Amino acid sequence: FAARRSSTAYRLSTPSAIESAAMRAAAGVMRMTRTLGTSARCIATRSSATCESQILGNLSWQVAGRWQVAGGVVAAGAAGVLLWKPQHARTESAGGSSGVPPFTMDTTKYDQSTFYGRLMGMYEYIDPRTLLLSSADLKKSQELLESYKATGKKPAGVTDAEMWEARKNVEVSIHPVTGEVLFAPGRMSAFVPMNVPLCALMLMASTPTQTVFAQWLNQTYNVVNNYVNRSGATVDWSALLQSYGLAVTASCSIALGASKLMEVVPSLQVMGPFVPYLAVISAGSANVSFTRMEEWQGKGISICDADGKDLGMSKKAGQIGVMQTVLSRSCFLPIAPMVMPVLAMKVLKPFLRARPVAIVAELVLITGCISGMLPVALSILPQKMEIAVSKLEPQFQTLKDSKGQPITSVFANKGL
Repeated sequence: FAARRSSTAYRLSTPSAIESAAMRAAAGVMRMTRTLGTSARCIATRSSATCESQILGNLSWQVAGRWQVAGGVVAAGAAGVLLWKPQHARTESAGGSSGVPPFTMDTTKYDQSTFYGRLMGMYEYIDPRTLLLSSADLKKSQELLESYKATGKKPAGVTDAEMWEARKNVEVSIHPVTGEVLFAPGRMSAFVPMNVPLCALMLMASTPTQTVFAQWLNQTYNVVNNYVNRSGATVDWSALLQSYGLAVTASCSIALGASKLMEVVPSLQVMGPFVPYLAVISAGSANVSFTRMEEWQGKGISICDADGKDLGMSKKAGQIGVMQTVLSRSCFLPIAPMVMPVLAMKVLKPFLRARPVAIVAELVLITGCISGMLPVALSILPQKMEIAVSKLEPQFQTLKDSKGQPITSVFANKGL
């Protein structure tokens, strides 16, 4: 991210270095997926020796450029983390000592235009302690918010921190449209507890049956999560089940196909630890692309100017939004639990000779990576995209704002 100096602290501005590095990394992942498909066709029609020669040739781009891509992502990510300082979304109330901003229902607790604000908001959103709330706790939180909405001020004796806590409890546990209590395993606050055993199963699967079961279970959880966190009161079951079938097929095919590929071409054994990651990102990319096809191939998404005036629907903006969602949700998000523990276990292998100890160590690593790094991955790109009009359709490149000045950039919601 580019950093911009203000009077009090460094603030993150529009995505630049890290986004371009992320785009290059994602393009590399997509090339790897295509290479696996080409290699599978080769195995079906040619000899092992011929296949090995062709596959290694296809992967030459990876050998030559892997350090440049990895270095770019690491450097950009490090810059993004180092260039921000903790900063509250709003100023503290006079005499406040709770360390939280004054409570309001109009805006979020943290400034979502900054990386730090998005990160803190995500950490609160996935807080698993909210799963322990009783019905009485939820009812009390709802009553506090209803009282605030009715009077415009906090109930007597209730602090800002308690009001923010009540709002968090309601937002993560109650559906905003139906008002129903969300199914606990599908809540975002259950993301870490649910994904630890799922990631462990996918990483430890050693037979085709175990691999298929682990991938199917992971995609089944994903569809439950998507249903529980749907935006409306109803759901298009046809689209949901189609995306579920597509994701299961993609993840199982990649996982089994890559394993078979490594058996035929021993030189590719080094890729073994990354097979679950490739399977997950392939399924996730297919899932997002299919369920949001209307955005990038149909009507597009709504865009607006800096004043919030609606400018119409843009298919190009929809394509950018889907790509950024694939980057953050399907490519970056699985890196922490599915790549980092594998690399760490390779380093620790000489010290973990007993299998039970190794299993416990891997579970601890997976839990730490999910808890600590996934919110970072989801916070890298802002929810509200700023897009240069030069990247959109011609009809949006000659528009003017309310002051008669040419509009150079527009805004759109990226989606999750």
